[in-house]
Amino acid sequence: MSVRAAETISLKALVAANATGPFTELIADFEKTHPGVTIEASFTGTQILTQQLEAGAPCDIFLSADLDHIAKLRDEKLVEPYRQISRLHEVIVVPKSSRAIASLRDLAKPGTKLVIGVADVPIGKYTRRIFENADRSYGGDFNKLALANVVSFEVNVKAVLQKVVLDEADAGVVYRTDVDAEALKAVRVIEIPKELNVAGKNYLAVASHAEHADLARALVDLAASPAGQAVFIRFGYDRDLSLRKRGSKTHAAGADSHHV
Repeated sequence: MSVRAAETISLKALVAANATGPFTELIADFEKTHPGVTIEASFTGTQILTQQLEAGAPCDIFLSADLDHIAKLRDEKLVEPYRQISRLHEVIVVPKSSRAIASLRDLAKPGTKLVIGVADVPIGKYTRRIFENADRSYGGDFNKLALANVVSFEVNVKAVLQKVVLDEADAGVVYRTDVDAEALKAVRVIEIPKELNVAGKNYLAVASHAEHADLARALVDLAASPAGQAVFIRFGYDRDLSLRKRGSKTHAAGADSHHV
């Protein structure tokens, strides 16, 4: 869709916080090739963005950090069929100077100050699934003990990371993609065993009542294209070729989350 030189069009995007880096770059690339088009993006937890869309917030494009929220919005007819757009995994972050935490198992140690996402934000859901997996593997009430160590529940993954960067917690669970060069000045990364980890996935859709649906679909196509996927890879996302249109009732909420 072309835009006349004298015309200015503004698209509204609601975007999960984990995708701040790559989506900001995709916006810049899109605006360069679409003169007269600007994209205003809000970045925060998916659960908050979902509530905003349900409340009638202006939106052309929606990026969810899990299947549950985007499937719910599709059932409510608030978004068009959605596409898995990227894949990522979770890690533990600890203050760089600390040696108190060496592995996932240590998160259940008494006295550990742990920060995780709230229960309805995707990073919080994934963290709890990891703890449940560890409970089955480690035994000894790992899940109960780890959750008892939580001193703060945050509304998005950026806030979890910030608590550890500021040395206000012994550990936090975040996406690996959030731990950029600046964060690594203050934290260390501890990998979660693959057999216990959970695949995080981002989904992108055009809002059903988008004011500029054609342009929004073009942005979705850019994100799903080889060039768009290269942007996600540069920001540390896992390689994933399964870019499929989704949204039918055959894809039950949560069915697409699985072990890495």
